[in-house]
Amino acid sequence: MQLDLLEWSVPAVVAPNAKAPWSEADIDELTDLYAETGSNVRAIAAKMGRSTTAIWTKASYLGLAVTGNDVKLRRCLGDGCGKMFMSPDKGSVSAAAAR
Repeated sequence: MQLDLLEWSVPAVVAPNAKAPWSEADIDELTDLYAETGSNVRAIAAKMGRSTTAIWTKASYLGLAVTGNDVKLRRCLGDGCGKMFMSPDKGSVSAAAAR
């Protein structure tokens, strides 16, 4: 048997939870791991079974790089939005929103 290198391809590595939606428990785990690992996205991805891109995207969406005195995951109160995001403190307003 001869190996045909033109037909060979690298097997795709698929994260086990790649297509799974993010649950509240997943978001809690992500925020905890983000703090515990010092934002080591590769370690978080391996632990959660998701791709590094998925971790980067969700962490960015949640604003996990935000710093402040009372940084917590909070629910948006604007016009029934309800989305979760990282906030530096209660009642903080971004410069854009303050204008």
